[in-house]
Amino acid sequence: MEQSLSVLVIDDDPLIRLLVSSKLQAIGLNVLEAASGEEGLRLFDERRADAVLLDVMMPSGIDGYKTCAALRGRPHGEHVPVLMMTGLEDIESINRAYEVGATDFITKPLNTTLLGHRVKYLLKGSQITQQLLLSKQKLHQLAYYDELTELPNRLFFLEYLQRMIAQAERQKTKMGILFIDLDGFKRINDTLGHQVGDRVLQVIGKRLYKSIRANDALVRSGKNSEGVSLARLGGDEFTLLLTALERNESAVTVAERIRVNLAQPIIQGRHELVTTTSIGIAVYPDDGVTADELLKNADLAMYYAKRAGGDMYRYFSIHMTEIALRRLTLENHLRKAISRGELELHFQPQLDIIQGEFNGLEALLRWNNQEVGPILPAEFIPLAEETGLIISIGEWVIREACTKVQAWRKRGFSLNRIAVNVSAVQFLHRGFPEVVEQILNETGLEPKILELELTESALVSDVDYVMDVLTRLKEIGVQLAIDDFGTGYSSLSRLKDFPIDRLKVDQTFVRNLEQSTNDSAIASAIIAMAGSMDMKVTAEGVENDFQLDFLKQKFCDEAQGYLLSKPLAAMDLEDFLTNNQLTPKRSDHQRKKLSSPYS
Repeated sequence: MEQSLSVLVIDDDPLIRLLVSSKLQAIGLNVLEAASGEEGLRLFDERRADAVLLDVMMPSGIDGYKTCAALRGRPHGEHVPVLMMTGLEDIESINRAYEVGATDFITKPLNTTLLGHRVKYLLKGSQITQQLLLSKQKLHQLAYYDELTELPNRLFFLEYLQRMIAQAERQKTKMGILFIDLDGFKRINDTLGHQVGDRVLQVIGKRLYKSIRANDALVRSGKNSEGVSLARLGGDEFTLLLTALERNESAVTVAERIRVNLAQPIIQGRHELVTTTSIGIAVYPDDGVTADELLKNADLAMYYAKRAGGDMYRYFSIHMTEIALRRLTLENHLRKAISRGELELHFQPQLDIIQGEFNGLEALLRWNNQEVGPILPAEFIPLAEETGLIISIGEWVIREACTKVQAWRKRGFSLNRIAVNVSAVQFLHRGFPEVVEQILNETGLEPKILELELTESALVSDVDYVMDVLTRLKEIGVQLAIDDFGTGYSSLSRLKDFPIDRLKVDQTFVRNLEQSTNDSAIASAIIAMAGSMDMKVTAEGVENDFQLDFLKQKFCDEAQGYLLSKPLAAMDLEDFLTNNQLTPKRSDHQRKKLSSPYS
């Protein structure tokens, strides 16, 4: 037995205390002595003995039964072995000893040898019990707490939330749930590594904890407290429960404080990191009456805060559910759109302004679902990007466009270019150049006929990787264009290094050429800059003769828009090309006339 173990002997008879203490010290135990129950309890609170020997009958003060019961009421006395010493051998006295919490009993007169063995046995059992308790606590910690931040985890939070819902239902009170998500946290992990990301999450956890104040009607979280209100659900997602919410608007005070606190810079080595936060708020019972429902609705509100730009909070609304349900429905249908033949390409002709000929097309995707009906690209393209479906859909678009144009060229239409929009997600997907090359080989289309239109956002990610992809595509022989130029993030210094063949002037600059001198100046500058960099320019959204004449005067290469033609289905396009395509033998007069075909 280890010397550090101690036994508290409580007996009002000094001779018995001397006898017992001598025997226990002889077998290597520390002994604490008390002459009364009251003194023994005070001593136990101060020293916390590993075992207690307790006389039943102590005439002065409280007796052994009451002392034992009081010991068991101490937080640290619940599992300490208590050996009661008694001269009574009746079954009633023994039962009473066990009822008040005695571990064992020994009768007087005491056999000190037996006493020593009994105490050693109890202490050994106590050590095993303590080890089991520690193991149980460790398992509880692993099951219910997040190891990285030491905050409660999703399982703990949901169980606690269910209990608090039952309490709120009885007391007819409101509660609020804040669903907290860091904006752009993936960028920190991808750029600086997961170790830095983990340290950032630890800092965020501490800042969230400090953001909780008593006047928010919260109970602070802690390992030894039932009042858990803050939790880490996983990744960069946290939740906060606001109990006894007087008004729905009260949650805003906490949300705003969290937003401000979490936006403070975090210093990690030589890096100063700033993380903004999106917060969704759901209120019980207005927005749900079960834990799962409340958490789901708070999560949905957070999603809308993030989609609106982040660094803000949003309350849940039924409208969000309706939109989410439509989104889920569209996603399910979109997964089957290709196999069901619901996707179709329309083609918008592009006019060579100088030659007066329609020799190029832009392929535009359309989706007409069997159940929902036509869905606008502005709705289903972002959905396809978010779900990753854009990879397979984008491949279908390129293959279909190449197939159609190759068939038209074989029939004699002088089409020199088919432009296909490429999503940033699709462009940055590994193996994209190989997919393009395979499609060209399958369809037999000359690579130079295919033009891939990229958004500026696709070019601002990993610059080295982007350059590798662009270089590979140019080696294949396709043309590259930047779509909606002027509305994104391209810098001219970076643009000149990319192997770009064409800039497409966004329709927002073309639409107001008559009214806005700024827009006309921007359009002129883009055309002049592209010419100096040996790039072609296509203007989008041309809707009247003034715009077309302006672009011609500025030596813009090509134009497309409703003045020239709306996007056409394949069969309609064939008729359009048959009626409007010019051969090189046509006269200048004919070309000038065609430059405004609807005049």
